[in-house]
Amino acid sequence: MSQVTEKLIKYRSFIGFLCLVAILWLATPSSWSIFSGFLLMMAGMFFRGWSSGYIDKDRELATQGPYSLTRNPLYFGSFILGLGIAVAGNNIITYLIFAVYYFTFFTFLIAIERKRMRKRFGSKYEAWARESNLFIPKIKRIGKSDFNIAFYMKNREYRVLFFSLFITAILIIKFLKKIEFFNNLGK
Repeated sequence: MSQVTEKLIKYRSFIGFLCLVAILWLATPSSWSIFSGFLLMMAGMFFRGWSSGYIDKDRELATQGPYSLTRNPLYFGSFILGLGIAVAGNNIITYLIFAVYYFTFFTFLIAIERKRMRKRFGSKYEAWARESNLFIPKIKRIGKSDFNIAFYMKNREYRVLFFSLFITAILIIKFLKKIEFFNNLGK
């Protein structure tokens, strides 16, 4: 892996935080954008939470539940969650920041993870990869599922709920201040 790729991956959370701050700063939320964005954030949070209940990282290959629909359900959930933040931001620049960040980092992450999983799980990974989509979930009936709340807690996915609520609260406050400003203009 190139040094540039390694640096990007290493600092993705910090860069993501800076992108989030920029999105919140530039956001021009409306009641519609907050509501729509919140629904998308909750859908992304649900998909991530559902996925985290099936993954015992680096110990076994997760192939049930959402992993029977896509090989990257956590990244798909992150995409929906991030799109929700961009929609709530209600600004073309927030969409652009989201798109550049997501496609820059997650394209690399998916490629790196695919290589790592092939090495770790070999033919079992290859067989599963042939049956599931890389990113967009297949629409199909899911068989028996064994969601494991211990995995969910171990993976600390509950933090995504708090994060989503915090971001939504910031956007609501920004929207309410905008309404207050315009109401004060009329006085």
